[in-house]
Amino acid sequence: MAGKARYAVLAAATLASRLDLNSTQINSIGACGNLGVYLSSPLIGRIVDRRGPKPTLVFAAAALCSGYLVVRAFYTTGDDHESGLFARFGVPGLILAELLTGIGSTAGLSSAGNSVAKSFNKRRAAALSVVLSAFGLSAFFYSSLSSLFLHPRADTDVTSSFLLLLALGSLLSMLVGLLFVRPIPRETRHPASDAREAEEAPVEAEATLPEAEEQAGGSGTERTPLLRSTSSKSIEERNIAGWALLRELDFYLIFLFNGLCAGVGLCYINNLGQVVRSLALAAPIDPSLPSSFAAPSPAAIALLQSRLVSLLSLFNFLGRLLSGFTSDYLLHHPSYRLPRVFFLPLTAALYLASQLVATRVTSTSALWAPTALTGLAHGCLFGISGIVGLERFGMRSFSQTNGVLALAPALFGQATNLIFGRIYDSRSHPVPSLVASSAPSLTCTLGRACYLPAFELTSAMSLCALGVGLWLAIGRGAMRVRAA
Repeated sequence: MAGKARYAVLAAATLASRLDLNSTQINSIGACGNLGVYLSSPLIGRIVDRRGPKPTLVFAAAALCSGYLVVRAFYTTGDDHESGLFARFGVPGLILAELLTGIGSTAGLSSAGNSVAKSFNKRRAAALSVVLSAFGLSAFFYSSLSSLFLHPRADTDVTSSFLLLLALGSLLSMLVGLLFVRPIPRETRHPASDAREAEEAPVEAEATLPEAEEQAGGSGTERTPLLRSTSSKSIEERNIAGWALLRELDFYLIFLFNGLCAGVGLCYINNLGQVVRSLALAAPIDPSLPSSFAAPSPAAIALLQSRLVSLLSLFNFLGRLLSGFTSDYLLHHPSYRLPRVFFLPLTAALYLASQLVATRVTSTSALWAPTALTGLAHGCLFGISGIVGLERFGMRSFSQTNGVLALAPALFGQATNLIFGRIYDSRSHPVPSLVASSAPSLTCTLGRACYLPAFELTSAMSLCALGVGLWLAIGRGAMRVRAA
């Protein structure tokens, strides 16, 4: 999403130092960016469903570019305590700028995802995963550009230049999308392609599922094709949207699952910078250690943050690709035919593993393990949850329904970020700023103790998500049939 994960780690940490913000404040600002992403999803989705991708791509270009430029203006005028933007508008001004970038990210992603979903049938999950993985890889892309061209220049304010890079890069990418992103009508596809898909369709798999047939609204015989209710026609005709969603138990279960998992992932992603800083600045236990064990410089901390965000983004990219292509392969393979819903508990298990590892890490050198696992889990979540919702509730209102389900990450992510901020601030004290000209900022130097209760909470949330995922996969027959 135009490097938002990268911004949350590097720019947010230095912005906090520049403007003397504590962890709760910077988490509130970052969480509002996430709120902009998720709270706008139902409205943006409805517009895309009705108007197509072009209007929202234009809006995304304007919103992303202006939002990042406003954040950059706050940063560059932060030293001016009389006429600077922060002196005039304070934290609410930063929150509005972050909301703008979040809404712009949603507009871009919803436009691309809707067009791809309407253009593919049998390999819809794989096609969507490619688009989603590109959004997940954006942080790696911008982080790599920053490491190559900004960090080596000693005379460059890395954060200011990076925010300008985000603004211009977001504008350019949305304009490129405006030229090329559009749904391809299914009826215009070559007849030979349709015939080939018909031959490949698993029409021989049958099972006795009278209950599932009734739930699907059909009146067929006792012997019903296992995957017939999930044909492209049934998916496109099904339209469980709006108030009808509130009468579906599966909607609440998927909503809860998405919220629990996304809350875990967003807590780790948005606070990775604080975790790195806390471990890097932790006071040595043995005062007789040589000077080589002294705390690393701000530049070294920023470089480590950059590398970890690149790792996070790369595994996020791999997770989205893996979930899409693997779920398509296992679903259509004649020997497996594994419904996509079974990927939900697997994703929750990855989250649980990542948080358990995070609670054990005591040095920055070991942070690669929970970072990679969290990125992989987060990628799998957003690579599979959308297609599960699409195939359960229908294509006609895909973007709007997906937007409603996206409210869950907004609520849970906001809560976990604020909890992390409260815990971190309660154990912090003033230390020298990352920016030499700024006053000391509140930072915790107790190492793992700075955030351990927060990661214990996210571990419990992951365990709950695993239970909900198993309920959806094993206890809900309608999910196994309709989300195939």
